[in-house]
Amino acid sequence: MPIGLMVTLRSHGVIALRIMPQSKMRLSFKHPPPTSLIGALAYSLFSGERREVTLSEKDKPRSKADELRSMLLGVAVSSREALMYGPLFKINRLYHGVVESAVTSLPITVTYSYTDHPYRVAYIFDEERLAEYSRRDLERAAWGITRIGSRESIVDVEDVKSVKLEISKASSARTSFSYSLENVKNVRGKYDVEFVVDWRRNEISDYSRAEKIRLAYPLEENEVEGDLTIALIEGDVIIL
Repeated sequence: MPIGLMVTLRSHGVIALRIMPQSKMRLSFKHPPPTSLIGALAYSLFSGERREVTLSEKDKPRSKADELRSMLLGVAVSSREALMYGPLFKINRLYHGVVESAVTSLPITVTYSYTDHPYRVAYIFDEERLAEYSRRDLERAAWGITRIGSRESIVDVEDVKSVKLEISKASSARTSFSYSLENVKNVRGKYDVEFVVDWRRNEISDYSRAEKIRLAYPLEENEVEGDLTIALIEGDVIIL
């Protein structure tokens, strides 16, 4: 039976989730992409092994987080109430000469939360793929999350819940969590769209040739219609 893990995170004010691949003029996502959410939990879950990079069957380096990716059926986030800004040091660099390289190495855009709104992250696991990891292990790893994506993106964990759940089919659903637009026919409600790495089809490693999908991030509760697969965690609908 699938296991649902709901994690409530609160940002310290700045989230810098860099778009890959990129040049020195770095851009950031407005909302956390699935790969960053998977990496945040994997970093804590596998911390005892002291290995962040492994070799694939083709002897290519890949992130240790890819092991966690293979255990997941879905991952989604509720991340409303955020704005993106270009920081002032970039204006200074463009109009007042070159500043120190240590400053210009930061991304050109970062996300600031303008209201006190937490990130709620839902992970849905296939229990049969978890191997030696238990629900308790997943909960402990969730409490150990310290950042999402880059080292600037520090977060605090406020709540962790895990439940066993069932997955079902539906023609419509109301949700505040991110979802793929692949099988969606109609949406009512405001949302942002970002092109992100398709974590189901690509390893968490080199994204230079990775397939991308359109992901919707609701800015309010969305009513979604289409050929949907859904799960229910603590009253919240997650579209897989």
